[in-house]
Amino acid sequence: MAHVSDAHEPQSLYELSWVDSPSCMLALDCNTGKFIDANPAAVKLSGYSRKELVGMSLIDLHPETERERVRSEILNVTRKPSSHSSGFHLQHKDGQSIPVTIWSSKSMAFDGRTVMCFAYRDIIERVKREHQLSAKNWSLSAFSSAALALGRAQSAEGLLQSICEALTKESVYALAWIGIAEDDPEKNVRIAAAAGSGIGYMDGLQVRWSEDDPMGRGPTGIGLRSGKVEIMNDVEVSESFAPWRVRARKNGIRSIATIPFPLEGGTRGVLMVYSVQPNAFEPEAIEVFEHLASELAYGLHALEQKKLLQAERQHLAKARVQLSEALSAMVTPIVTAMEMRDPYTTGHQSRVADIAYAIGREMGWSEERLQGLCVAAQVHDIGKISIPAEILTKPGKLSPAEREMIKGHSETGYTILKDIPFAWPVAEIVRQHHEKMDGSGYPLGLKADEILPEAKVLAVADIVEAMASYRPYRPGISLDIVLEHIEKEAGSLLDSEVVGICVDLFRKKHLVVSGWIRS
Repeated sequence: MAHVSDAHEPQSLYELSWVDSPSCMLALDCNTGKFIDANPAAVKLSGYSRKELVGMSLIDLHPETERERVRSEILNVTRKPSSHSSGFHLQHKDGQSIPVTIWSSKSMAFDGRTVMCFAYRDIIERVKREHQLSAKNWSLSAFSSAALALGRAQSAEGLLQSICEALTKESVYALAWIGIAEDDPEKNVRIAAAAGSGIGYMDGLQVRWSEDDPMGRGPTGIGLRSGKVEIMNDVEVSESFAPWRVRARKNGIRSIATIPFPLEGGTRGVLMVYSVQPNAFEPEAIEVFEHLASELAYGLHALEQKKLLQAERQHLAKARVQLSEALSAMVTPIVTAMEMRDPYTTGHQSRVADIAYAIGREMGWSEERLQGLCVAAQVHDIGKISIPAEILTKPGKLSPAEREMIKGHSETGYTILKDIPFAWPVAEIVRQHHEKMDGSGYPLGLKADEILPEAKVLAVADIVEAMASYRPYRPGISLDIVLEHIEKEAGSLLDSEVVGICVDLFRKKHLVVSGWIRS
C-alpha cells in the first residue's frame, strides 16, 4: 500500500480513493493487530497524526467500555466485508467520543501481510437529528403525561411525584427530582420527589442553596439563587460540580438542567433533570421544562387552596352539626311544654317520629336525612300551642269554627319554626304534613310532587299513630282497620309507596312502637 503525505499528489485511482475519501480509512496488519496506514480523513477525525496512528491497534480508537465489543464483533469478522452501525464511538485524541458507523473489509494478502481495511464514518450530525426528533417526541409525551398528572393530583406530594415520573418514563432522561428551598440556617434543599432509572444518585444526596456553602454552589443552588434556567452540559468539566462528580459517575450522569420556579409565600422550588449524555438538553426540552415548572407552581397553589377550602368546609360542617344538635336538643322541652297543655296526646309526637323514622329507613334515606325527619315529627303539632286547651281536650264533636282553628296549626307551626336555622327544612315539613296527594289538604292545597317526601312520610305516620292510639274520649282503633284505612287512601290522598312500606312494617316486620297504648 502506498504511503502518502498530506502534500502528496495521488498517482493512481486507488491512491485517489484513499487520499480523498471522506471516510476515515485505516489499514490493519491482521498478524500484529496494528495499523500500517491511515488516510487524511482518519487523521482529521481522530485528532492523531498519521505517524501516531501507525502502530496503534483498533481498540485504541474506542472508549474502554466498547473494546470488548470491538474484539468480538469487528476483529473476529475477517472472511467477508461487514458493516457495524449500532452504538460504536471513535475516541478522539482529546477524549471526545464521536458516534460512528464502521465498515470492515475481508482480510487479504498484501506485500506478504494479511491486511484488513476499516472505514469509519462520522454520524454525529445524524445522531443529533435523531436526538432532536426523539426530544421533540418525548416533549409531547412528557407534557401530556404531566398535564394529566396535574389534573388528577389529589395532594402536593402526589403531584410532584407524578411530574418526576412523567419526565423520566420511556425517556432520554435518567433522573428527575424536585427540591424545595428551606429557610433554615443551613439553607438546605428538601427533596420532595424523585424518579428515574438513575434514582441511585439520590441516595444520601445533600444539596444546599447558600452561596457560602460548597454544597450550595452546584447547579441546584445556582438556579435557586438566580431564578434562571441553568444548563450544565458536561459534569466532567465543571469545577462547581466537584462535590457530586463521583456520585454522578457511578450513575452515568453527564449533563443537568436546572429549572427554578416560585412558590407561595416567597418559597422557591427547583426541577432538576439529568441525562447520561453530555450536551443532552435541546431547546425544545428546556421549553417543556419551563412550562411544566410554571404549571407545577400553579398546581401546588391550587392544591393548597383546595386543602384550605376542605378544612373550611369541615369546620363549617362541624359547626353545622353542633348547631343542629343544639337545636334538636331544644325540641324536647318544646314537646314537653305542649304535652303539658294536652295531656291526652302525651307521647304522640315521639311515636309519630318512631314510625316515620322506620318508614324513611326502609326507603333507604341517609341517617342525616332521617334525623331531620325525626326533628320535624317531634314538633309537627307545635302550632297547636296557639289553640285553647279546652278545644284541644274537648271530648265531644268540634264546631266548624273550632275545626278551622285546629286546621290552622300547620301554618302556625311553620311561622314558629321558619326562622330557626335547622340543617333540614323542618318548618316546611311541619307546614305540609296535612297536604294530600290530590290537592285537597291544607294549608296550601299542594299536590303530589309539590309535597316534600318527608311531609308525605309524616302524614302517614301521623294518621296511623292518631287513629290507633287510645284517647280518654274514645278507644284506639284496631291496627288492622287503621292499615286498611290508609290503603284505601293510597294514591288519592296518601303517597302509595309510603303507605305500602308502612303496611309492610306492621304486618310483615311486626314493627313495635315504644309506649304505644292501644285498646
